[in-house]
Order: sequence, then C-alpha cells, then structure tokens
Amino acid sequence: MIEAFSWRAAHLAKDGLAAQARLRHRVFVERRALPHATFDGMEYDRFDTPAAVYLVWRDGGGEARGLIRLLPTTRPYMMQTFWPEMVAEGAPPVSPKIWEITRVCVDKAAIPRERRVILPELLCGVAEFFELNGISAMVGVARAHLVEHYIPQEGIRWLGAAAEVEGEVERAFLVPTRFIRPTAHLEKLGVTGRVLNLFGDEDMAERSAA
Repeated sequence: MIEAFSWRAAHLAKDGLAAQARLRHRVFVERRALPHATFDGMEYDRFDTPAAVYLVWRDGGGEARGLIRLLPTTRPYMMQTFWPEMVAEGAPPVSPKIWEITRVCVDKAAIPRERRVILPELLCGVAEFFELNGISAMVGVARAHLVEHYIPQEGIRWLGAAAEVEGEVERAFLVPTRFIRPTAHLEKLGVTGRVLNLFGDEDMAERSAA
C-alpha cells in the first residue's frame, strides 16, 4: 500500500515524514549531487508545508523506496515559483482542482522487481487521491520520455517547450485525472485493486483551497 499523509496526520504514518526526506537525500543529494537544502541526512525545501501531501512507497522491510509529493496550486508551488517561463501561454494554473506532482523519485537501491512497480503504483495512488478529493488534473515538470512512458499521448497536454532543469531536459505538462493511472503497466505487473492507504487526509483538497 502507498502511505498518503500530510503534516496533520504524519504521526499516524510513524516515521513517514522523515523516511521520505531521507529518500530524497539519497536520490537528489547523494546520487544526483544537487545542491538542495539538507539536515542530518534529510532533504527538504520551502514547499514542505502543512499543505503538502506525501505518497510514500515502502519495501517489505519498511524502507521508503519511492515518493511523490503533491502540492495544491492554490498555494505557491514549484512550477509557478521557479519555472513559470516553461508555460508558453498564460501563467501556471491556480485552481483547487489542479495539483502539482513534485519530488518524484525511485530509489535505485531497491531490488529490480520492486523498482519496476514503484512508479506505476505511485501514479495509481495519485489517481486515487485525486478521485477521492475531486481533483481534475495534475501538473508538473519532468523529462518528456518519462511522462510519455506512463501516460497515453492523448492524456498529455504539454504547456511549453523543453528546457534544462537541474541538469535534465524537462517539459511542463498537465494530465487530467482520468489518464493518470498507468493501466497497461499495472496489468503487466499484476497490480490490482486500490493501493492508497490514507492517514486522515480525505478532505485535504478542500482545506488547501481555504
């Protein structure tokens, strides 16, 4: 199951908040050598606020191996703050019905059979969270080939041209909720049923718009 929680319910997820920060440190600081803010082996940024929702994938030993952080666009978010020029027409969206996916990462130290399933299950968790909260679309900035690998072409709206972001060539995108769940990948991997374990945040989208 994917653990989903915000600060308000983080105590119910045991060490979930720290575990995702340690994973981010391994992926972004240790592996990619990015100059992100850190403390005591944990990575963090200005968007780690009570409005954020964390989706954490753990292995059988309880180690966090995958993460997607969700940010409401009704509050400052990464595309809007750092890369607004990647949206060719108009400004980055601001709507309680649109959330951003950020800090997407998979631990390369996970065993291969687990590594294959982490991102598809996390995307499934995003779709479930959005459906529960009446969220209509996700936005983000990512490598185009990665988005196209999991999302059908008809579900991707590219918001602008590609640009370099932290050493990678990436594009801003919008994907309606109905296209987020990577059905073909889940079927191939034998993943069925719900994957999300919510810790007290069923009304998170409503609160973020307040």
